[in-house]
Amino acid sequence: MNIALHHFRLIDTISKEGTLTKAAEALHLTQSALSHQLKELEKELDIEVFHRQGKKLHLSEIGYRFLRSSEKILSEIRTMEEDIQNYKNGKTGKLNISMQCYTAYHWLPGVIKYFKSQWPDININIVSDATQRPLEYLMRGDIDLGIVRTQMINTKINYEPIFDDRLNVILPADHPLTKKKVIQIADFQDQELIMALYDPTYQDTPLIETLIQEQQVRPKTLNRIHYTDATIEMVNAGLGISVMADWIVRPYLANRNIVAKPLHHSVAKRTWYAATCKDTPTIQNFLSCLKMYFAENQMCLESENFEEARQLQVV
Repeated sequence: MNIALHHFRLIDTISKEGTLTKAAEALHLTQSALSHQLKELEKELDIEVFHRQGKKLHLSEIGYRFLRSSEKILSEIRTMEEDIQNYKNGKTGKLNISMQCYTAYHWLPGVIKYFKSQWPDININIVSDATQRPLEYLMRGDIDLGIVRTQMINTKINYEPIFDDRLNVILPADHPLTKKKVIQIADFQDQELIMALYDPTYQDTPLIETLIQEQQVRPKTLNRIHYTDATIEMVNAGLGISVMADWIVRPYLANRNIVAKPLHHSVAKRTWYAATCKDTPTIQNFLSCLKMYFAENQMCLESENFEEARQLQVV
């Protein structure tokens, strides 16, 4: 049988309206066109769908069976259309994100909480495997948004600055370098240094390691650890020192035996970007939440840094 979607709409509408005239008006058809479609269907089925009594139409037994299917099919189509529209409007769907270098996401619940208050049906997924090569994952479509500090020259990628941070040296509380107000690259000489894992084939040597090489500074050891939490615990245990952004390390300072000291201002400040390849309502909505969160976070950090600088001047 060759039954089309407009046949289901036809039977559903005639059943609700009761006459061909009213059904034709509801479907924005002429009565002649509607009658033709009904005859076409009954010819295809080789059975009457409606019994005629003057201008009134009454469903036959097969007509009732056809109507039950029409109600189910049309209801599913309406649901599908609504789902598609919600997806296009950024009300439903999923968002895959990742962050370059760090595996710490203590900042994310605050962003998600606000985002979910407005778009509760969007699922946010962290793609941890993309940490070392987020832009490649972005280009492949494996993530929708990457928070990155380096940029790949590619016209398909859009970069939008979202915040600046400041690099700190993370030390055990009893480490001799804690006596210094500001840490220099030269201070890494003969130190047991713990740095984030990176892929040298990515052609993105971390800034600190580049400066260490340029200044011919030789740490005693240089260990690479992928996970931010593991690095913090290594420093806390007195097994070395590390370098991290102020906003990443701040939550760890309260309940551990570690201290954060600023690197010299000439190398400490960096800009982070939101990298995207697509422009969808969901991405734009999440980007707005990111900007708001980090704007507030940066104000707190700048206030703390100002107070720290003031105290240092007093001393």
